[in-house]
Amino acid sequence: MQQTIGFLGAGRMASAMIKRLLSKGFTVKVWNRNPAKIDPLVTLGATTCESPAEVAKNCDTVISFMADDAAAEAVWLGNQGALAAMDKGALAIECSTLSHAFVLELAKQIDAAGCRYIDAPVIGVPTDVEAGNTIFLIGAANDDLERARPLMEATGRKIVHFGPVGAGTVYKLMHNLLGAVHIAAAAELVAVAQKAGLDGDKVAETFEIGANASPTGLMVMPGLLSGNHNEGIHFTTGLRSKDTSYAMKLVKEYGLLLPVGQAANGVFETATKEGLGDLAQSAVIETLKR
Repeated sequence: MQQTIGFLGAGRMASAMIKRLLSKGFTVKVWNRNPAKIDPLVTLGATTCESPAEVAKNCDTVISFMADDAAAEAVWLGNQGALAAMDKGALAIECSTLSHAFVLELAKQIDAAGCRYIDAPVIGVPTDVEAGNTIFLIGAANDDLERARPLMEATGRKIVHFGPVGAGTVYKLMHNLLGAVHIAAAAELVAVAQKAGLDGDKVAETFEIGANASPTGLMVMPGLLSGNHNEGIHFTTGLRSKDTSYAMKLVKEYGLLLPVGQAANGVFETATKEGLGDLAQSAVIETLKR
């Protein structure tokens, strides 16, 4: 494949997807706020760009993988943003987990500029993404998705088209809110078990074979039991807090109340305010121990 992809971001998930794209023969141009993060990708064949606008030049597809609304707005619409440099009709594929309201506004501005927007948040940790096991959650017009389908099929395992722009984000936000519920509940289980003096290995073994185990709970269980929240970080406490807060904003858009989700959101907000935001999600147990 000779297609050139412009890529905005080089964090954990972004780097994993860039590696996958390079392994499949795509040419990739990358911008990241901290250019040092691009260096390992350059050794694999990526090209460093000095601005989002430079990334977007002469690319019919630009992919963004940013942390939040503010970062996404800056790379698409800010000074030297990608949108101003994109050719008419180019695809803007947003894989970040953003707020629903912002996705709709961003899509409107991209469409007004003559480009096409695909709402494409993903399910998967970095190792999944690099291995090609990404699940794309799509909100897009059918024609736009068909244009992007070869790229997504080359880099991911499954494409789920939920409907128009914004629909993919609706599912992703609720998916991540559910993950927060699982982690918070697993943290409560471990906090009580440790307080009662239960053997940690037996807690882990029994949790794994029980009906309430989930992939998310299993992923954080080692950190919950060991108290080591600094290694093997797939996703941080702060990013989960951001996602759950966006989910609760979505809930308000629909006039709903989700008490369980709100409680989980509160757990992650508290942990982040207590300075645990850059640690693994298992760090939420520290707030319960206090």
